[in-house]
Amino acid sequence: MRGERFAQNRGTSWGQVALTAGLLLALFYVGQNTLAGRHGLLALIEKRQEIKLLEVELAEAQSARARLERDVLLLSPPYVDQDLLDERARSELGYAREGELVIFRTQD
Repeated sequence: MRGERFAQNRGTSWGQVALTAGLLLALFYVGQNTLAGRHGLLALIEKRQEIKLLEVELAEAQSARARLERDVLLLSPPYVDQDLLDERARSELGYAREGELVIFRTQD
């Protein structure tokens, strides 16, 4: 009789199969979200690339701002740069002196 009970307990029960399957599904779910989830590794890589692009854009904007600040300083009294003033007036008003060659460029 004792041998029969022991033999019955050695077999795999449906409860153990269900528990193992549940644990494997949970492990797969956690692994999938770690890799491809909203806050997973792939999202992290994508955000880092976006940050690099935005840093380049920021550097370009800062450079443009520095150029504009320099131009404003050169056009402000008492440091008025006559050459820069002449260049800006011609550019904005579309004037050219007689005999000058004007080349128009399109902005891309």
